[in-house]
Amino acid sequence: MEVTKRSLEYFPVQLFAVIMGLSGLSIVFAKAYHLIDMPYWIYGTFLLIDTVLFLGIFTAYMFKWLIYPEAVKKEFYHPVKSSFMAAISISFLLVSIAYYDFAPTVSILFWYIGTPLQLFLTLTVIRYWINNDLKVVHANPAWFIPIVGNILVPVVGVDAAPLYVSLFFFAIGLFFWIILFTIMLNRIVFHHPLAKKLIPTLFIFIAPPSVGFISYFRITDGSIDMFSIILYFVALFTLFLLLFMVKNFDTKEFFISWWAYTFPLAAVTIATLLMYMSLRNSITYAASVALIILTSLVVGYVTIKTLHACRTEKICVSEEE
Repeated sequence: MEVTKRSLEYFPVQLFAVIMGLSGLSIVFAKAYHLIDMPYWIYGTFLLIDTVLFLGIFTAYMFKWLIYPEAVKKEFYHPVKSSFMAAISISFLLVSIAYYDFAPTVSILFWYIGTPLQLFLTLTVIRYWINNDLKVVHANPAWFIPIVGNILVPVVGVDAAPLYVSLFFFAIGLFFWIILFTIMLNRIVFHHPLAKKLIPTLFIFIAPPSVGFISYFRITDGSIDMFSIILYFVALFTLFLLLFMVKNFDTKEFFISWWAYTFPLAAVTIATLLMYMSLRNSITYAASVALIILTSLVVGYVTIKTLHACRTEKICVSEEE
């Protein structure tokens, strides 16, 4: 039996989902420090880990681009992996948000890199969808990734640029979220089940309404109105639905796609903390604490499984298409 050697050529763009998850958790603890008296060192520790991993993963992928440009091009035009290319720009935006509490200047710098890159990748991915003969089975919740990134822009953007810039990206994200949600529901209900390694991406359904709530909160300077409540409740219902379907998520065989559990959970946790900041009642407080614990446990478990996969040389190897 031929043994596949690990190589930078097979360094997966999906690893940027690690940065999305860890950045999300860093932001959770930044908010928790201000709102429920969580120790500041927890946020600082996760921010440091997140920064080191971001620099490592980004540098490795840039070397892959220089040494194996055809491998990167193949991912860029893959019906599934192409959506993960936007995880690069999203990582810049999330690191920007994570740094906003600690070093606003660094935060703004990351935002100015991530925002135009996000627009470019969104246009590129949508052009790819339109110009290629894609099959229904190619559609999967990871297609939300290029869209969710746009909704993230206003979180720092309201302080980094004129308001219409934030509104532009917010409008793009919400509009295409509704369109893609319809496509995904049709694909999941009426066509073949998702491939086993894509099942965790169902959690991405939580992200658009959660991030939409967070961005709307920032754009409106902390408004809790009917529209924001609708976004939050859609996110909350989606979380309940996925927890109700917990038996669908097989935890025996690890895939990098497991990181799809992490950022959406962090997003709904941050949204709940913002609800607590506005309402200051026991329900939102208890929900915030419960979600912080859940998100931390999930990130911790997925991190352990990822480290084990690295030790057993199951990452950076050739994958079956």
